[in-house]
Amino acid sequence: MNRRNQLLLEIYAKNFNESLRVTVVQCDVCGFIWTNPRLNDDDLALKYRKIEEFDLGSRKGPPPNLADRRRRTTTLATELLGPKKGARILDYGGAEGFLLSPLIELGHKGFVSDYIDYPKEDDRIVFVDTDLSGMVQGYGPYDLIFILHTLEHVGNPVSILKKLADMLTDDGYIYAEVPLGAWIEWEVLREPMTHVNFFSEESFSRAVYEAGLQVETLDTQWQYVTHQEKTVCVNMVVRKLLNEKQPTLVKKKAVKKQMHALSQGLAPFKSNFRYYAKVIAKSLLRR
Repeated sequence: MNRRNQLLLEIYAKNFNESLRVTVVQCDVCGFIWTNPRLNDDDLALKYRKIEEFDLGSRKGPPPNLADRRRRTTTLATELLGPKKGARILDYGGAEGFLLSPLIELGHKGFVSDYIDYPKEDDRIVFVDTDLSGMVQGYGPYDLIFILHTLEHVGNPVSILKKLADMLTDDGYIYAEVPLGAWIEWEVLREPMTHVNFFSEESFSRAVYEAGLQVETLDTQWQYVTHQEKTVCVNMVVRKLLNEKQPTLVKKKAVKKQMHALSQGLAPFKSNFRYYAKVIAKSLLRR
């Protein structure tokens, strides 16, 4: 166990549940999976306050494969923004703001909100606040909001999506990514305080629907995030609806299909054969 996981277990034991009895619960309607006892936003904010010094000290520059990730997000952002100049882009949970720098070079403005104010690689990136307070809203409205690998960490994903939607321009977009946690991840928790939500396409689209937003695109891809290898992610572009229109649920892969240990074909073995061969075999034996 690495030191960070050990710290999180210690925080959990001391502040939330001395018996460390954690279960995993699944919604009967949409297949959303979460850890129980359910940590709220105050619990999670406390966690980050306690590990802030460790996390700041453990950062060792840009993550691997950053150039590949930047190409993907910059291309998508450019397509969504179209000919718009000087767009305001918020990266909620954006840490150092690595994904904003190429967009700033294109003439846009970049803002970051995160629990921890990490040192930014670009002095032009504006850190706005540690949560979605009035200060974050005051820098808006935003033409594009990234929320990339953040919703799996929060106490109420639907509430976060609603708040972000209120900060969008009328023609703005949210681009969201989460791990496909409903596949294997929920079975192999190393500690109970990092990822507390585990999505499939079905449950992720349901969260967007409950937030009153409309899905533009939705897919599952193996891609680089912050690890050396590719990981499987659910990606979604959403927009808000005007004139009191109601959102519609989009076609999506059923959670049962995405939860199956073999649902990802050969992709996991190409990413990290040793690791995924082991966890897939264990999953098949358990089921």
